[in-house]
Amino acid sequence: MSDNSAVSGVLNLVLCGVTGYGFYAMGPSEHPYAFSACVIGFCHGLFGLVDSFSGNETSKSAKETSNSILEIVPLPLVNIELFFGGDANNIALGHGLFIVPMAICILVGLIQGKGDGEGDEVIETLKLLTILGNITSLSYLAVNEGSWLMGAMAFLSFMTKYGSEYLETQIEGSGDPVKYVSWSVFYFLTTMVVGGER
Repeated sequence: MSDNSAVSGVLNLVLCGVTGYGFYAMGPSEHPYAFSACVIGFCHGLFGLVDSFSGNETSKSAKETSNSILEIVPLPLVNIELFFGGDANNIALGHGLFIVPMAICILVGLIQGKGDGEGDEVIETLKLLTILGNITSLSYLAVNEGSWLMGAMAFLSFMTKYGSEYLETQIEGSGDPVKYVSWSVFYFLTTMVVGGER
């Protein structure tokens, strides 16, 4: 096992541990959306763990697919959980509606395979709008409730996608560790905020 595989294995193990703690602290009956977000994170960590040890094409493909899902689905689910039950049920519904077109795009992408053209640009634009819209919404809620934990969650959501991509262009090999650490801390803070009933 190379050093990169060892680091990847440790980061995936941490992600599995944090999301596993989320399973324990946020039950599916009380917090179904946050629990679902943890399931997605746990599956991605598990696929990454298998890929770091085996390194075959099947595990790599499963990890890439789960990465695409991890980029866009957990944040809207966590936002639904945070907004749901408060005065802003319509905003929670809006976050739920964000997931529908993205799920369709992911399914179409899986069926057709990766391609070049207009369809990819549309998917990337929709992904960008979904991520930035949810980060903005979480930032609004953080300011509204005076919660620095939610503010940190919004910052970490930005770092998982755009911060890690920028750092990868500056220092080769830094993107994945930043992404995994950001996701792990994001899930831990989610457990604190949602599991602690804010």
